[in-house]
Amino acid sequence: MAYNESRVTICGNVASTVSHTKVGTGFSRAKFRLFTAERVWDQEQRTWEDGARMFLSVSCWRMLADNAHASLNKGDPVVVSGRLTIKDVDYEGKTRQIVEVEATAIGPNLAMCTATPVRTRLAPDAVEARAAPEIAAPRKPDELPLVLTGEAEHPKEVAEVPF
Repeated sequence: MAYNESRVTICGNVASTVSHTKVGTGFSRAKFRLFTAERVWDQEQRTWEDGARMFLSVSCWRMLADNAHASLNKGDPVVVSGRLTIKDVDYEGKTRQIVEVEATAIGPNLAMCTATPVRTRLAPDAVEARAAPEIAAPRKPDELPLVLTGEAEHPKEVAEVPF
């Protein structure tokens, strides 16, 4: 985390399909639009009304990108936590600002839906390759946290295992 970085947590709905790509380094990247609207209580009419609305771009990397692509659909209620950035982009000769969240965590908003979590397990060398460079550290073989016994001949990505 950087000094004076803007960390946010936003509740909203997935407003677009989740695009998934591999960048030049081989890491996965997922992007989608997030819609959020506040609800305001009108005391006189005693009803809820729509307040301010906002669309944001959300991007995520590596394993979070793979899991977001596999799990999220347009309209899903989610909670996104990450770093807020504002970028200036030239569009048709005009400079526009785009608000984006680089997500560090994405989850279902359980106030609006239910979910059945399924843990994704990876072989040890796959974990090291997918970890962010700043958190990947060399480990001794006896310190690897996700060793699955009897799985040496299987592919690096092991099937989903409920927890």
